[in-house]
This record gives sequence, C-alpha cells and structure tokens, in this order.
Amino acid sequence: MSQFKNHKALAGSDVSVGLNNPDDAGVITANGTNLIQSIDFFTPILDNPYDWGRVAAANALSDIYAMGGEPLSALQLVCWPRDHISFEVLGEVIKGGLDVMAKANCSVIGGHSIDDNEPKYGFSVTGVATRNVFLNNSIKDGDKLFLSKPLGTGVISSAIKKNQANPEIIEEATKVMVGLNDAASEFAHKHNANAVTDITGFGLFGHLSEMLKNTNLGANIISKNIPVINGAQKLIDDGLFSSGSQRNLDYVIDSIMNNTENLNFIKLCCDAQTSGGLLVSVPKDEQVDIELVKETMGVELWEIGQINSEYIEKINIIY
Repeated sequence: MSQFKNHKALAGSDVSVGLNNPDDAGVITANGTNLIQSIDFFTPILDNPYDWGRVAAANALSDIYAMGGEPLSALQLVCWPRDHISFEVLGEVIKGGLDVMAKANCSVIGGHSIDDNEPKYGFSVTGVATRNVFLNNSIKDGDKLFLSKPLGTGVISSAIKKNQANPEIIEEATKVMVGLNDAASEFAHKHNANAVTDITGFGLFGHLSEMLKNTNLGANIISKNIPVINGAQKLIDDGLFSSGSQRNLDYVIDSIMNNTENLNFIKLCCDAQTSGGLLVSVPKDEQVDIELVKETMGVELWEIGQINSEYIEKINIIY
C-alpha cells in the first residue's frame, strides 16, 4: 500500500494505517470508527475446489484478525476460464468460500468475475476494530513471541503441484490453512500484545524482519519450538523449495546471525505460507499459560522466542 502515499486521491483522507506505515491491512478512521480493509486472491493451491475456496476465505480474513479487528463484509473476486473448467467446479469453490465467511460472521455482499485463462479466487474484506489496532512493528524489548499455526503450507502446496504430497500431508496442511485466526487475535487482545502480524507470503522470517524493521531491536528464535506440519521439513530436505520462498531467503539471509548452521531449517522459516498463523509479540511481564489458552480459547500456541536489544534488526537462531 505504500506505493499510494503520494496519490492525490488520498489527500485529506483519514487513513491512519497504510500510507507511510504499510502494514498487513489498511485502516481508515471515520467518525471515531477504525475500518480495516484488505484484499487477497490466488490461483489454486489444492486440487479439491471446495477446500481451495475455504483456504482463500480464511487467508483473506487473516489480515483483519492480524490488525485486531473483526470482519464485517466481503466481496468475492473470481477469474475463471469458462471454456476449460466447468461452472460446477466454480460452484464448489464459491461454496467453500461462503462457508468459511459464514463461520467468521462475515457477510458476502457481492463481487466481480472476469474471464481468465488461469482460475483465481479470493476476497476483499472490510472489518472494524472496536479495541486496539495492532501494528506489525510496534514491538518492545523483552517481548515474548508466540506463533499460532505450524509452518510448511508453502512447500506442501509445491509438492501437491508436483504430485509429491501424500494424502495425509495434504489433509494436515488443509486443516491448518482453513483455520481462522480469530481466536489468536483474541489471545493478542487478552494479553495486551504490542505487535501482531500474520505469516503469509514472506514466510516466518520475512514477516519477523518486518516486525524488527526500524526498531533497533532483534530476536532470539528457539529452533526446537518452531511448529512444523508433519513431513514439511523432509520435503525441503529433499530439495523442494519454491522460487517465492527462495526470494524470501535471499531477503533475510544477511540478517540471520548464524545463517550457515542449518540452512534447511532456515529455508523452512522462509517458506512462503498461505493462510498461516499470527505472530504475536506479548509484553515480557504477561503471564501466558499456553495449555490454559488452548483449553479456554481453542487456539494452540507455540512460544518461539523473544525480542531483545542485544542485536539490531538481527535474528539469532538458538539450536
């Protein structure tokens, strides 16, 4: 969104997040209300059209939750090769998307479709923040870092395209991707999070780097605490790694202090995720019982590290 910061059409607007401070979504403050807007759509990442629709909806909603908001309404975006793929298949995609939007209490009020040689599906979502608006780089020294979903959806999606993913790993990845981040966002509110971001195309380390940017702070990451979908690390160990994930790796590699000790683990942390979890930076004095959180809020969390002032915008991996 930062490319629009000098656009005359925005002069005098009430954009509070999204111009000079790009984040996971844009925020417009109007009459005391913080409205959140985001958009996301993509080509098929699963062979099952219903599941693709579900993932697309969960992924589009994630930015709203990452900003601390609740979804209000959504518009569907459809690109469809009508001469090559039937409208029955599109119907399954849309059904999946609408089912997840209904689960999130988000009203789908319309949309737009065009003919395209490659199918694409997603949503533009509007939400509202009635409490704190979370930013992605307002971390504080000593913050504890919590992640709400395991890594690996990117490499598994690549494996699906290459017919290298077994049904079990596809099922587990699908379960991760269709899950909403609403409970993780509620956790962030309850524990007074200083910063929140959702882990998507930049991978864990890419989004963590954005969290550290211009803060003069660094992060310790505990490798054994990083959650991973069963089989995902082996796919990377076997040489599967997408071009997008490689760009993530190239972007962050110099900021990783010990970047030669276990390159394949670092690759996993740079894996471009779809509908990943929230990365939540919680004040050091907050008492968090992750088992109690799971029991009472229905969200599984992993404490993966801590923000510190010892390193400036560096990631230190503790093996």
